[in-house]
Amino acid sequence: MKIKHKIILWFSSLVAGSLLLFSVYVYFTYSSLRQRAMDGWLERKARVTEQLITKDDAVVGKITTSLPEQVVFIYSPKDSLIFASEVTNDFLASQAFRKRVRDERLVRFSYQSPHHKYPKDGLALTYPGPWPSPSGQEYLVLVTAYDEDGYNRQSNLMDLLILGDIFAIVLVGLLGYFFSRQALKPLHRLIDQLPQEGSLGFRLQPENPNDEVGVLASAFNELLQRQEKLVDNQRAFIAQASHELRTPLTTIKGWLETSLTYDSNVQELKKGMSQAVRELDKLTALSNGLLQLAQLDNVQVKIDKQPLDVVELVLEVADLLGQQKPGQTLSVNVSQDVLVQATPLLILGNPYLLRTALYNLLDNAVKYSQGQPVSFSLEITQDQQAHIRILDQGIGLTPGEEERILQPLVRGSNVQRIEGFGVGLTLTHRIVLLHQGQLTLSPRESGGTCAAVRLPLYT
Repeated sequence: MKIKHKIILWFSSLVAGSLLLFSVYVYFTYSSLRQRAMDGWLERKARVTEQLITKDDAVVGKITTSLPEQVVFIYSPKDSLIFASEVTNDFLASQAFRKRVRDERLVRFSYQSPHHKYPKDGLALTYPGPWPSPSGQEYLVLVTAYDEDGYNRQSNLMDLLILGDIFAIVLVGLLGYFFSRQALKPLHRLIDQLPQEGSLGFRLQPENPNDEVGVLASAFNELLQRQEKLVDNQRAFIAQASHELRTPLTTIKGWLETSLTYDSNVQELKKGMSQAVRELDKLTALSNGLLQLAQLDNVQVKIDKQPLDVVELVLEVADLLGQQKPGQTLSVNVSQDVLVQATPLLILGNPYLLRTALYNLLDNAVKYSQGQPVSFSLEITQDQQAHIRILDQGIGLTPGEEERILQPLVRGSNVQRIEGFGVGLTLTHRIVLLHQGQLTLSPRESGGTCAAVRLPLYT
């Protein structure tokens, strides 16, 4: 069911239910008022007869019959009928009924007459009369009548309420239709803008960018923008991965074919095989890097984190670099703010992943510095974050490529023949993001690159 139809249905149902409850309230309120008015009228008719009774139980004067089918019966204290305005009546007061009236003194009742759709009303009461009986017995008067005018008004009211409700529901349905069309007009305008075929450059243009539909359109446009960026990155990744995988495979094939065709002695075969093995090592390293990226994308919320001493982490990574690059000069600096801490400076993270991320940054600094000294520092920021910086004196960054080189298999335009695959920085960036941190790369004025990592402290 469309939203437009749901709005019409809900709106009409709500109004119809409200009208129905109001109509029922009006109808039963009028019915109650009619009954109270009829009861009061009958009681007045019954009590006025007390003024017409004489001492010898005779009725003098005339009892007016202003109600339709009004019938009056008067019984003496000895329970004998002394007056009847009509000879016959459709209600006969039995002796048991008269006894009940004398016990309760006033009884209101209604009964179904065979000649009427609605019941007739009746009232019976007792009074002492002008000369009370020594035995305490009282006169009993019974009055019955048919409230024809009241029932007619009640019936007309019901017909009027039914017709009014039907008319109101139809009117509300029409108004709901136009209201739903007007309310959903901005959505229909957006739907009409949707292209028949996919287009990456498509953007929605809302009527009012500040209303709910406009906010939805803006969010959708942002999603499209991210989708375009994702598609572009995917295309670049596929193209770059194909190139990076094809190059070592082609080289391996070339060396193997050359060795099979031209190498005639063991020494030359070993040389060709060694070249093929080196290319296989490159291919294995690239495959491992891509596998790690894929694993990080799948376990974003499942990595095992624990409190880590950030000073120990920095020293472990520096020691690992010293083992891997024994001739490299590396200066490690820990700020005074960190050293004066009474308790260890902790971050919440996975030790293996954080060591991998920091080592990748150090390895890049060493690789692109061509043996020049590298600085490795740790300090605390004003917003209580661990700030780790790696400064090198290498080839630096080309302006505008700071974000681009964080994409997988993308390298700087100035790397020349320095070996690499463009996976390490991407892997480091993903690891830092997994730890709610931030990685920024920026060129230094004196030459080289500054890689800064911010990680929230664990308290």
